[in-house]
Amino acid sequence: MKILIVSSEVTFVPNNYRGFLESLLSSLKTEMKEGKLDVQIALLKNNSLILPIKGLFFALIGARKIGMHLLMNSLAARFDDKKNLTQHFSVKIHYFESPNSDEFINFLTTQKIDLLINARTRFIYKNKTLKIPSIASLNIHHGLLPDNRGTMCDLWALYEDRPTGFIIHKMEKKIDDGVIVRRVQTSNAGEKKDYAKLIEESAHLEGKVTAQLIRELKLSQKIPIEMQNISTNVTYKKNPSFWVIRKILAKGIKI
Repeated sequence: MKILIVSSEVTFVPNNYRGFLESLLSSLKTEMKEGKLDVQIALLKNNSLILPIKGLFFALIGARKIGMHLLMNSLAARFDDKKNLTQHFSVKIHYFESPNSDEFINFLTTQKIDLLINARTRFIYKNKTLKIPSIASLNIHHGLLPDNRGTMCDLWALYEDRPTGFIIHKMEKKIDDGVIVRRVQTSNAGEKKDYAKLIEESAHLEGKVTAQLIRELKLSQKIPIEMQNISTNVTYKKNPSFWVIRKILAKGIKI
């Protein structure tokens, strides 16, 4: 089975989301070595000059951890911070401008990718791209679907004293839509107050859960449905504004 893990060149997760890849590849190391799985990584180029500026801005307004992680991750990416990781696991890494570019679509087609997993990107996939993998195109959503949709749902959950977690769901044309394959809660309501620590711990867990799902998919060749992605209480979240960040900090949440 051929799997393509798609992530962003730069994220705001501590160590640039490396924990997810390390956990995933370590869990699948035996199957990869035996030739039972072909795992490749695609990084979408997003490392613009504005990211370090955003990092500094977040740090200055009080979101010091996330701001500094974004700044350091942007700098590290310029020195190919994932090269040693991919060499250690003998995994090929590819760079693309967009998941909808002719280059990316041609790669999926010629490589005959069976499973695509989107992890920590904010790119919107077109239906043409999503339909190419023979088994499915999946997404790791950092919020508890079906209710919590949009961006930075885990931070909003901390602020609103709700449980945090992540979802693996089938990607459809509509954002945050598609059947839910895995639903994992990472904290109880009001439990964790350090956002950077939360998403770093979550990254490692995401890797393990994704690895187990890949093993199941290899055997069944079809998507296991844990629950339908339907809700009558949907909330859409965006990046918090300056004033919301001040309220988050005032509540004692470390960001």
